Amino acid sequence: MALTARVLYDFDGDTENGELIIKEGDKITVLNQDVGDGWWEGQVGDGPVGLFPESYVELVQTEHSQSAAAVPTIHEEDPAPEDHTNDAEDDEWDNENDEEPRGGAGGGGAGHGGSRGYESALTAPDDPASSLSPTQSSVTTFGRKGTVHKDINRFTSFVKTGTEPFILGKVTAKGTDADKITIVLSPEGTPMWEPFSSPYTVDVANPEKKKKYYGMKKFTAYEVTITSDNGQGPTFYGRYGENFVEKRRQKLQYWSNRIARHPVLCRSFVVNHFFEASDNDWKAGKRRAERDELCGGAMLSTVQHPEVVIDLTKAESAVEHFGVFMKQLHLNLSKTRLKFIDHCNQMSGPFMGEWHKMAAVIKGLSTCFALEETEYATQLNRAMALTAEVYMDIGSLHAEQPKYDMLPALDTLKEYIGMIQVYPDLLTVHRGAMGKVKESDKMKEEGRIDYQEASEIHSRCEVVSAVCQAEIYHFQHERIVDFRMMMKGMLDAQIAFYKEIVQKLETTAARFSDDTNL
Repeated sequence: MALTARVLYDFDGDTENGELIIKEGDKITVLNQDVGDGWWEGQVGDGPVGLFPESYVELVQTEHSQSAAAVPTIHEEDPAPEDHTNDAEDDEWDNENDEEPRGGAGGGGAGHGGSRGYESALTAPDDPASSLSPTQSSVTTFGRKGTVHKDINRFTSFVKTGTEPFILGKVTAKGTDADKITIVLSPEGTPMWEPFSSPYTVDVANPEKKKKYYGMKKFTAYEVTITSDNGQGPTFYGRYGENFVEKRRQKLQYWSNRIARHPVLCRSFVVNHFFEASDNDWKAGKRRAERDELCGGAMLSTVQHPEVVIDLTKAESAVEHFGVFMKQLHLNLSKTRLKFIDHCNQMSGPFMGEWHKMAAVIKGLSTCFALEETEYATQLNRAMALTAEVYMDIGSLHAEQPKYDMLPALDTLKEYIGMIQVYPDLLTVHRGAMGKVKESDKMKEEGRIDYQEASEIHSRCEVVSAVCQAEIYHFQHERIVDFRMMMKGMLDAQIAFYKEIVQKLETTAARFSDDTNL
């Protein structure tokens, strides 16, 4: 049976490439979740079938799935033991509403090992929980004791990133001191990543076509030079498949330096292995990365924020405000990109055409004047012919100008339009964490979990919130630097463009004001 999803954010897909155009609030019938690379296939109403980003939607329950969720089942990971009284282990229950607080259905408290079980969801006739109001019973599972349990929607970013098991205390992997990630207080008083002590930049240069296996496989090799504050480091040689043209070299360098500027990613083994590994070392590093236990939620266990006190109420408000900002940013980036593209077309089309048309009529007038071959008219005729040539040059300058101002700006806009598509996942993760905080608070008030368990959940949620806020801080500061550079580069190029036009016009005008030549 096909699943149904609700659209969280607008997405203007490329319909020519099989993507959907969806709007916030639309209901999509999900037809295929195995497309890969973060894409699903679905259909809005009776419209065309197409692709859309998985992170832009959330699955919703139909009447069929709701009724199915009401039937108790035994979870394979936590089988219910025969003796519920002593072991306090039971089935795992999912709730219909992911965002409301839910009571767990088990007696598993702290100190029962890595996994916590659940008691039966059936309420005994003399169970005091049977006196709960309909509202309470709709968001809790009956039982004297409980534990905060898993969401019914197993497809959200909160679950798939491993954040949920981290918050529930299911993550056992522990890193070394070298793996520790520290969050500090920014000058603005918000969490930020601790700056990397040895920042570096990456230069990608000298592409060269090569081949291996007697020419059966062709690739382009390039030089990667790492430069730090201590000076230029060694040059490494890597490969990039297909056609490594200049544009791709630039994009690879932009990407490499963006990673290098991230305080956490820049010191990742995987990133440094990508930059520095030789062909002989590549497979060994790949195998090491595949065995890395500090992935997903386990990575969160390496985060520490000793100097940062997290106010979860303020944090929730700040992150939600960031979500509003990102929606507006996506809308305005898309509008700006379309206008810049239109301006490029105007510059190489109508604007250039108008100058060329002006040149043509002035050239015609000059040809007419040339029929009068008196010495007195010669200088004017030459000045008219020169004006026609200058107008042609100015038209050609208009056609060439976008490569110096609009196209570099479009590269930045396109990069950010791509980057911000991952941030709905960050918002979903933070909302999921806040939901667990509220759920644990409610269960603590009802006496279903003890103070220690609620406190541990709060502490782990503070880690998640600190990570989200630190990443938001990094994004905002990167955005300021990038758009400052984009606008300055664009304006400098336009100033140089118009100065060149003014210089050409002034030089041409001087040919008409010299009385000695007339």
